Amino acid sequence: MEETPAVDSIDIHIEALKALISPGVYAAALEDSPLIDLPAVVKRVGLGSAPGVRARGFIDVLERVVAEQLKMNDRKAAEMLFALGEWTGKPAQERRVAVAKLRDKHWTWEKNYRKEPLHLDLRKVYLALSREVDTLKAVGPVRTPLQPVHEVQSAEEPHYRNVDSVVRRSCAWVQRVQNKDGGLPSDNEGSMSCTWTTAGLLWAMAEAGEDAAALWRQRALIWVLDHGNQDRGIPIVGKGDPSITDATAQALMAICACYESTGDGFYRDKMTDLTNWLVLHQEPGSGWAWRPGREPSWTASTCFALIALGTVLPLLPDQRENIQESIRVAQQWLLTTQNNDCGWGSHKGDRSRAAITGIVLFTLSRLAAVPRIDSTDLIGGALDFIKESQRPDGTWASTIDRPMGHTITRFGDAYCLLGISAASSKDYEPSILQGVRALMKCHRGSYFQYEDTVMHSWPTRDGILAFSAARERLRPEKRPNGDEGGGAWDYAGN
Repeated sequence: MEETPAVDSIDIHIEALKALISPGVYAAALEDSPLIDLPAVVKRVGLGSAPGVRARGFIDVLERVVAEQLKMNDRKAAEMLFALGEWTGKPAQERRVAVAKLRDKHWTWEKNYRKEPLHLDLRKVYLALSREVDTLKAVGPVRTPLQPVHEVQSAEEPHYRNVDSVVRRSCAWVQRVQNKDGGLPSDNEGSMSCTWTTAGLLWAMAEAGEDAAALWRQRALIWVLDHGNQDRGIPIVGKGDPSITDATAQALMAICACYESTGDGFYRDKMTDLTNWLVLHQEPGSGWAWRPGREPSWTASTCFALIALGTVLPLLPDQRENIQESIRVAQQWLLTTQNNDCGWGSHKGDRSRAAITGIVLFTLSRLAAVPRIDSTDLIGGALDFIKESQRPDGTWASTIDRPMGHTITRFGDAYCLLGISAASSKDYEPSILQGVRALMKCHRGSYFQYEDTVMHSWPTRDGILAFSAARERLRPEKRPNGDEGGGAWDYAGN
């Protein structure tokens, strides 16, 4: 006979599930929730795991329960309530109404105000979570910042579903931590808004296919534009700070996505302004400096500018000639700065670095779609360099760029996975899967964080970019027989 949890336990956990409805499970602050102490979660991630690890484990368990235990309308209702699947990012009221109408097609606000049939649905989810403990095998603890690298959680989900889930959770986290002024935090939740950080996160979400017309994203974009400089560039932190290439290019890509979604002429005007800034601030016969006019071109800054110009090219036909010429010159500079080992360094004359080569590969894969721009000759050897630079545990070395004395970490795991996923053939798939497993260890339930940093925003931007590219490669309909990565895998790389 099936054992039923105690009534008090049911009520406590149903209230905790109810608290997930408004933010959605991916954006919820789960670290203090009793849900992360459910037996199924503890069994999945290991006894004594950190709250952040258990939060990620709960999301994994909930996704599995909804997909495999709940049937038909029960499954649909759970997806609506917790913002899973196609309901990710949808407003809570819209999801509540959808559940109410799913249960009662005659339901209306006027007749049934605040009487949505939620309790029964939440109870079904909780009982399914309680049963789930019997279907899981106990596993070792997930690695936390205080544990050795090799102690990681195994996961039984296919590649695509795991990667897609991480992208969705991370994008939901970005929305949740938006500051009251509309900007996004510079380092961690609650930190000051930063133009460069906000532009980068908005660009990453555009790469992830998130709705660029969503009001909260437009609010963040307007915050960036309101804090732009008189020279029409985007500053490093706020109005009056020096305009930099990276922030301007990433803001331009965010504007392109918003313009394509809304058709608003305001965004077209801003696209023109930022495009002109990039074209006019290119170094003569070269690429782009991090801060133009102050030092020679940097490879990563050049890449961001190239991606932005390639993105805006079809949207500004009246500037096609100038944009194409700017791209051609910068691409030629990349050709001349490629080292004999087929990698790229942080600047001309620098030794090859895996992280920098990764962002160059991603850039060249994008330029392949630009008319009259052929990047084929640059890509083949660079892919081999990335593959040979990968460590046995699937990671790549990060790089520190220091333009104008500013310290910028180019995260190797993210940049290399981004490049090899976007530019490679099926021959490189083992490296991609190793890279996915390695980067997954840096995901803390809803955001990315590297062990040697305290930052959340920058690693999350790069994690979203990398996993979005990997997700596209692992998409079932793009694979032979529609499989999801050739079988199950785990975080340990087994």
